[in-house]
Amino acid sequence: MARPPSYTYDTKNELAHILSEDEKILRAELAAMLGTGLGVVEGRADLANSNAAVTRKVITLIKKIFTDAKIEVAAVRRKFLKKTMKYVVRIFLTAQTETLFNDLYSEEFIERPILSVAYLRGAFLAGGSVNRPEKINHLEIAFAKEYAAAFTQKVFRVFDINVGYYERKGVFVIYLKEGDAICDFLGIIGADKALERFEVARNIKEVRAMVNRIVNCETANLNKAVAAAQRQIADIDLVLSHRINLSDSLLDTMYMRLEYPEDTAAELAEKLEISKQGFLYRMKIVRDLAALIRGK
Repeated sequence: MARPPSYTYDTKNELAHILSEDEKILRAELAAMLGTGLGVVEGRADLANSNAAVTRKVITLIKKIFTDAKIEVAAVRRKFLKKTMKYVVRIFLTAQTETLFNDLYSEEFIERPILSVAYLRGAFLAGGSVNRPEKINHLEIAFAKEYAAAFTQKVFRVFDINVGYYERKGVFVIYLKEGDAICDFLGIIGADKALERFEVARNIKEVRAMVNRIVNCETANLNKAVAAAQRQIADIDLVLSHRINLSDSLLDTMYMRLEYPEDTAAELAEKLEISKQGFLYRMKIVRDLAALIRGK
């Protein structure tokens, strides 16, 4: 039975279908995609991705921006792990395309928020991943070059989003772990459906956490009440076994506790038509008597 697509896969599919008519926005998005994982060798550039929709978008952007673009596409099935397809878009450098490759980290992408949005969307499409919202909050973007990671951090700051950073086996990663920051990021880059799913899952997690806290608190209180009742019953049994002359009110209280061992102090007090403090005071007398007997 085939496994359902991952949350990352669905999010990228949604983003891959966003296509602006503004060429500057297209160039900013493509620049981020190329700058994130680009490998340039002998007059060509290779961009690898495991998402077919993202690969199609790369091709679409290149054809829309460059009239002289020369590209090739290869699909390779991985031999290990999930054996998924890996797509490689090979771009042969021309006079037009080289202008973009020489300006992948333009300051204009930081100075103009509308281009910053496109740049972040492209970076996530090329190297991003995000955990299922039902699990631990974690979103990251991996880069082949340290400078690309540092530049993208600056773009994040345009929207007052601070990202974490670490290096892993020659790969440079920036990440988000706060639910609010991930929601902000998904909203900024236009992943509306992914954002809605994330917020619903986060609300469910918060409700579950609140219910668990309430249940744990009630369980703790119940355990305390049971332990107190057991101590009271033990004291009562000890006092009654010594045939001490006791008042009728105290005897009524003791027998009421024995008859209803699972009731709380408040419930027993109501049955005896006294206050809770009055019930606890009588049980303190029983406790003191039991202590005296044990002392002897």
